[in-house]
Amino acid sequence: MPPASRRYRRGGATRDDTVDFAQLSGAAQLEALHALVDGARTTTYEAIGMHTSDAPSARVYGTDPLDAVATANEKFEAAREQQRGDAAADAQLDAIGCALRAVVRLAKAHANLRDTDEQLQHGDVAVAASAVAEAATLLAELQADADAPRLVARAPVDALHTLLVKKRAALRAELEYVAAETYRVSAHGPTADVAVAYSVAANADGVPYENPVTPSDLFFALAELGLARARVDALADALVARCFVPLLRSPADPVAVARTKIGATISFGAFVGPRAEPAAADPDLRCALVRDKWAIVVDFVQRDVFHDVDVTDDHADVYAYLGARLWTALCPLLREALLVPLVPDAAAAAVADTHRLVPLLELEEKWLAAGLIAPDALHIKAAVADLLHAYVAKRRRDLLTTVASVLAIDDTNTVVVGGPGDMPLLDTSSKSATHKKPAKKTAADASLAFPRCSVSARAQTLVDFARETIALTVAQDSPSDEGAPSTAALYFYAVRDAFCLYRCLTPPPASDDPKRAFVLFNDCEFISHHLATLGLRYRDKWPPALQASATLVDVVASYRALAKTSIGPVLARTKDRIRHALGSWTRADWMLADIVDDQALLDAAENSLALAAGIVTHIAAVAAAHLPDSMHLRVLGLLVGPIAEAVTRRISQAASVSDSAARALLRLVSAVLALADCFRHSPDSAQSVEAKAPVSKYCPEWDALLAQIDRLKKLSAQIPTTTTTLGQKQP
Repeated sequence: MPPASRRYRRGGATRDDTVDFAQLSGAAQLEALHALVDGARTTTYEAIGMHTSDAPSARVYGTDPLDAVATANEKFEAAREQQRGDAAADAQLDAIGCALRAVVRLAKAHANLRDTDEQLQHGDVAVAASAVAEAATLLAELQADADAPRLVARAPVDALHTLLVKKRAALRAELEYVAAETYRVSAHGPTADVAVAYSVAANADGVPYENPVTPSDLFFALAELGLARARVDALADALVARCFVPLLRSPADPVAVARTKIGATISFGAFVGPRAEPAAADPDLRCALVRDKWAIVVDFVQRDVFHDVDVTDDHADVYAYLGARLWTALCPLLREALLVPLVPDAAAAAVADTHRLVPLLELEEKWLAAGLIAPDALHIKAAVADLLHAYVAKRRRDLLTTVASVLAIDDTNTVVVGGPGDMPLLDTSSKSATHKKPAKKTAADASLAFPRCSVSARAQTLVDFARETIALTVAQDSPSDEGAPSTAALYFYAVRDAFCLYRCLTPPPASDDPKRAFVLFNDCEFISHHLATLGLRYRDKWPPALQASATLVDVVASYRALAKTSIGPVLARTKDRIRHALGSWTRADWMLADIVDDQALLDAAENSLALAAGIVTHIAAVAAAHLPDSMHLRVLGLLVGPIAEAVTRRISQAASVSDSAARALLRLVSAVLALADCFRHSPDSAQSVEAKAPVSKYCPEWDALLAQIDRLKKLSAQIPTTTTTLGQKQP
């Protein structure tokens, strides 16, 4: 519609206002409503354009779009009431009403955003936040209306969206400033202060507010913008880090609250020296001090952080969220630092003795009375009610602490474990079976016995503590005890966590330290053995719920991988040293026939073999002292193999040799043949006599070497000094 026509219609509608709208006919009323809606739409467009540009329109200056939409809405309701029952008129009125609602949303959104700058200058942050939130809701409704694109132009809507983003950003920045001025947290060494201003009187530029901003205004504005929880999270983190946790660690530190008409400050450790109060080494005294000091902080939060706010009505959700956030962070710390140390060391005493835990219960009641936690969040009370589980949690903490302390033990300290003489692992007799005769050892017990070897003292300590703890998973004589299955599960998973923690924190040994590598290998095998057999020992005594799911066997694979990682690099490096020591014995262009007549070359070859054999002998001594017999022999076979293979290859390559040369070669390889004496084991730990093990069982290359040695021996027995082809019989 041309501008002149729009002005004429709006002017006509204005003149028609002098005539009683109710006296118009139905068609005239509909026409008048169309004119009013068009006029309101045009006025709103022009007001938005004037507000979002630097060129105000003189024609609409002072015109409020809300007056136009209010007039149109009043006439629309009158026409709806007068023409009720007319189907044709109702259809047209529905279309007019749809257009009017779109214009109303647009006009209200503009009106809400129009005065936010002035409201912020006056300090009315709550009013400004409410206006911005309402404008966002109106624009969202307008965007969700499928008919909106044909009822209102796109440009004014986009302009309002852009304006909304700017106003929201300005309001958020103002709220961030007000929040920073309202709540200040400062720390200087051992001292800390948390200050609350009851009102903020000026903006960031120092311009005074007409209405100072209070904490109530701040929380209302943050809630309107959906920023309350983010600000409460930051406030909760500050209170936890600067107030509650320091008092939990050092409850003897002084706390003081100073209040004035304009604000309050709570200070920690600022007035007296560190030795003015006794150190809270006693758990009971420590618990009472934490209760009293935390009560001061809770009172500060209730009276000052939420100053002049009725937390049971205004901002109750924000206050409850702060309490839940604080309690969620602090409750585990309370359990670990106060509840667990107060639990008696014996399970029976844990059930009978509760008077020491009264300060903790009073602390939780204080939080409940302050409204910071809900009645269903009394975790300390629930833990005290089930002290048996608290006792189990304490033992779990002790077990994991033992793991950490065990790792600090020098792993060079070793103990001898295993062997057929050990106690049978399948002896699962109950308490009533202590009066019976000891069970006889069976074949199953012998098959489950761990081989005799050396393990580190820390691995032995870990296994002993784990066996003591997992023994507590055995259900009590009363099968109706509802707490037994869950208690058994806590014990079981404490043992499982201890083994996993030990595995993760154990570093691999260096590749040049065979003793540490062998001991770590034994540790892994020792722990794997107990992981595989602990379940067999106690499964029949476990509660049904634990029998169905509990297992330790899956942890074995990680320990077996660690065992392989520990011993593999040492053996690989030792084999490289042996090959390097063999020197010319591993060269492809080197022949025995070239050295038998040269004493210098013969001595060099003999020294190479002696050096390689010495390396094997050293490793054999370390392995024999620490590894089980079976693993010791396997390691020897793995290391002797390269030497036997090199010597066999060189002797077999000699086409002919004299009897004197054969005797020289026998003396040359005597150091290698002496390695057979290292292959010894103890068939029975009760006997001190060692038996010689078959070398060829562990070193496949040994038989080929012996075959060549036998031929050399036969040649060396020949009396004539003649050159004989190796392998041919003499007449």
